[in-house]
Amino acid sequence: MAKFDYDLAFSRNHGITSNEEQLRLKNATVAIAGMGGVGGDYLITLARAGVGNFKVSDFDEFEIKNFNRQYGATMSTVGRKKMDVMQELALDINPEANIKTYPEGINENNIDDFLSGVDVFIDAVEFFEIKLHQLIINACMERRIPAVFGVPLGFGVGVLVYKPEGMSFDEYFDIDYGAPMEQQVLKMSLGCAPAGFHLKYFDPSSVDLAKRKAPSIASGCKLATGIVTTKALLAILHPNELKPLPYYTCYDARLNRLKKGYLWMGNRNPVQKLKFMIARRLLGV
Repeated sequence: MAKFDYDLAFSRNHGITSNEEQLRLKNATVAIAGMGGVGGDYLITLARAGVGNFKVSDFDEFEIKNFNRQYGATMSTVGRKKMDVMQELALDINPEANIKTYPEGINENNIDDFLSGVDVFIDAVEFFEIKLHQLIINACMERRIPAVFGVPLGFGVGVLVYKPEGMSFDEYFDIDYGAPMEQQVLKMSLGCAPAGFHLKYFDPSSVDLAKRKAPSIASGCKLATGIVTTKALLAILHPNELKPLPYYTCYDARLNRLKKGYLWMGNRNPVQKLKFMIARRLLGV
């Protein structure tokens, strides 16, 4: 049986990372909340980059309906805890990795422990859990921990970076927590993808916000993985290269369109308010 060798396993990173940078990745700690549509792929990709320490959370189990996009979803894992499956896969890549798990998910009682010693947080929480997004991101900003959030949208992705010197979660998304949940989700969706590239081919009848249903496809999730994990690596190795909110990145592979924008005032921007009104009529919310 082969003996694991960290230096050999990640030697092909060299030339993109230096010896000193690879050592930083080995000693770094990345926290990922959610092991489903994109979170599991984030874990695997960062493990292959040589990141040595993780804190991960998820309380859900794999189902057949996850097969179209989730890294760990297979016939042999149906009914198994997502977090357990993904931990096993990551340790099969790097047996020396330290992976601390939070099977109950993240909440006010364990968030201090979850974020303790973390270099960067990646938000892969179920999109519709808006208050949980808010809780973790606010906690990151209080601790000056950079956070990355990517949302697959059709054949594309929207990516946001939170840093203490940028806009806060509530400043950017401008969510009315007294409004119906469908409107809160819509407001967050518009903030994640101001370019709206996916709307050119997106079927609005496939969306049911009341039932927490929206379409997704594996290639969009893979795009999210590539960009989000790169941002996370930059947070560890080259933090000054990261531009925080209200900067955003949107890329759609079907349309081959990229937009790196600056959303002045976030969702309070007059154009965003107009988009919100139009989207509410379109979706009937």
